[in-house]
Amino acid sequence: MLRRFSLATAVLAASFACESQNTKPAKVAEGVAEGVNSQPASTDPANPVNYDVRRIRPRNEEPLADMFERLRKQAIADDKRVAVLFSADWCEPCRILDAELGGTHPAKQIGDVRILEFKEEDWSAVTRLDEYNKLRERWDTNAGSYPLLALLRSDGSLLEEMKSAKERLEGAGQQATLPVWFVDTRDLH
Repeated sequence: MLRRFSLATAVLAASFACESQNTKPAKVAEGVAEGVNSQPASTDPANPVNYDVRRIRPRNEEPLADMFERLRKQAIADDKRVAVLFSADWCEPCRILDAELGGTHPAKQIGDVRILEFKEEDWSAVTRLDEYNKLRERWDTNAGSYPLLALLRSDGSLLEEMKSAKERLEGAGQQATLPVWFVDTRDLH
């Protein structure tokens, strides 16, 4: 049975002041950039697949901006659209979104999007939070507000942020879910 995640759920939860907190950072091995809940899209468009989520962690001395560009270009080379997710483990709306990203949906709905995920704790643990915040400011200057999930154009610029998508989809009488959002924006990049 496919789960339906409402953008309204994440946006509503995010509106209850998920502001940046200085909590104990998670221990993270430096040099790791890994795929989480990732599997290749099936050739059968009706076949359920996991979201293609790649959690990006500090990697040696590679600057985050360079790492992001390398991974964004790789996603495009893999024929994927790119979304970026900035979240934090202490943030309840982020945990709700994480639960959705652990689910499956038909490949024809979510299989063409790769989500590059950045967790605040990974970057604060190695005192590189300034890089994290600078990258985030490309798409949202409201630092410390979580989660930020943004679909990007092929050039890396902002196509649409999740909160705006919720308002637009609901205004058009559509169900505001991540799969609906991904399908609805497919031809806009």
